Amino acid sequence: MIKRRAAANKVEQEQIAAQGGVEQIQLVPENPDTVISFDVPDGPPPADLRLDESLETEGLDLEEVRLALQRRWNIFQGFDPKMQKALKSGNLETVNKVLGKMPVGEAEQVVELLQIAGILQFAEGGIRDETGRGKASETATPSNP
Repeated sequence: MIKRRAAANKVEQEQIAAQGGVEQIQLVPENPDTVISFDVPDGPPPADLRLDESLETEGLDLEEVRLALQRRWNIFQGFDPKMQKALKSGNLETVNKVLGKMPVGEAEQVVELLQIAGILQFAEGGIRDETGRGKASETATPSNP
């Protein structure tokens, strides 16, 4: 079994080398209208944190909001300084360069943490027409006699 796995591993490494090098994780939008951006926290939550009454904040617990903001800051602070700098730049290409230098497992973990912290943002540009979505279409289905 070890010999088979070693042979399979060798084949995988040869395929990676043939493709131009090391396997990498890169952030790429699936749709050309989608923009990937980064919402980097400025710092930990302020000591005098207050909820803006003009926004829809009814039902939010101030302490839960504080904990969420602190968790977000802690995640950001846990990244390597190069990744922090890349995220602060807001440039997708710069972030991808840093991700590309990481081992795949580590890069996958960073991307997952970016999502958990709400730092990684996906937004579609343009106008989407969803008129009629969710309505059942009335089509006749042929019946067998």
